Amino acid sequence: MVISKQLFILAFFTHLAVIAPGETAQTTEREAEPGTEPATISGSLYLDPWQIEKEFLLTPLALQEWLELELQPDSLLSPEHRNSLKPVIGKFLAARCPVSIRDEPVPFTLDRINFIQPDSLEFIPISPDQTVTAGETWISVVFSTPQSDHRQALQLMWDLMPQAPDSVTIKVADPEGTRKFELSRLNPALNVRGRFHPNARTPPPLPPSIVDSPPSLLTLPWMSVLLLAAATLWGLRLLHARKKSLLRTTAIILIGLGAIPARAISIKVPLKNTWNAVSDTDAMEILDPLLRRIYHSFNYTNQEQQYEELSLAASGEALTPIFLELQRTLRSRERDGSRVRVNTINISACTVSDLKERPGFEALCEWQASGRVGHWGHFHDRTNSYNATFIIEPSSGTWKITRLDLHGRERNPDAQQSAPRLPE
Repeated sequence: MVISKQLFILAFFTHLAVIAPGETAQTTEREAEPGTEPATISGSLYLDPWQIEKEFLLTPLALQEWLELELQPDSLLSPEHRNSLKPVIGKFLAARCPVSIRDEPVPFTLDRINFIQPDSLEFIPISPDQTVTAGETWISVVFSTPQSDHRQALQLMWDLMPQAPDSVTIKVADPEGTRKFELSRLNPALNVRGRFHPNARTPPPLPPSIVDSPPSLLTLPWMSVLLLAAATLWGLRLLHARKKSLLRTTAIILIGLGAIPARAISIKVPLKNTWNAVSDTDAMEILDPLLRRIYHSFNYTNQEQQYEELSLAASGEALTPIFLELQRTLRSRERDGSRVRVNTINISACTVSDLKERPGFEALCEWQASGRVGHWGHFHDRTNSYNATFIIEPSSGTWKITRLDLHGRERNPDAQQSAPRLPE
């Protein structure tokens, strides 16, 4: 049973990650005219409530103004050669173009390096086993740091100015969209603030508590019963003795009436287990925060925080395989040079049935997950629809997902529309 739960949870997490650009965002618009080459040096800042990323997008030939790479336009870059260049380039760029918040320098760490090529209006990643020339190659180098306070403005000092042209384009991507700035030797500083929802960092709520209704009580007035029984026996005795006394009859009636307000004894009558009495609406209210919590765990870079977040949505038996699958998904995204933030989840339908032999319920549900995929200077909106069956059971006093069967997934055709503008 435990192995079965783990396998289904692994399948669940694999499909959750599909909103990442594995199927939809292997390319990105360059916002250039057809036939024009992209700039040999440019930069980007990716701002979200949880993380800041600083990207250098440049050619290895342009880097030779500062580094001795001994490259010519027709120099061949084999997979081994590209791998040998990565630590050299990463070390050099780590100290360039510093970012500060309130005059305090922000420490960045190298996140990923990707070799890419321009193709018409798009960039495409170079295959790991492909040999290319230096003249047709661009490099994306991304440094990242946790976002300490997304309300603060940050300052970028761009100190990587080529001899020509006399300016460098810097793109700033946040949840509202992408802005472009031109920096030059005379004006190398950029002061910018991300645009976010006020509750952008608010964690998802916990699922509703498991409230087991108290058992029904059958109230039996034991004192009244005793007095009534005594009065009945006494009356039978009087009848048997043929002593019809008005006084005694009146006394019996008064004793019976006096027993009515006397103390009572309660007998518990068990009801149907209320854990299984979950309606379709209840299931949606329970599942919504659980799904949000799983997507929310992608926002953290610290593995302990990821594990802690996942433990609030999945049972202990399935927690470890879910965590390992999360790490695999994040590593996969690093390899293709992308990042993703899921910002909207909507459960549109749920049909519930009871679990026959244990507490909990089974729910056939449909939901939509919308997010933003970002790399190489852009964000792309994505919305996927899912159809799955969940098994949700009580664990340590709260609801947890213990199994999922995914029946279908499709990308919504209207996902290309831009996100609504937010107040700055």
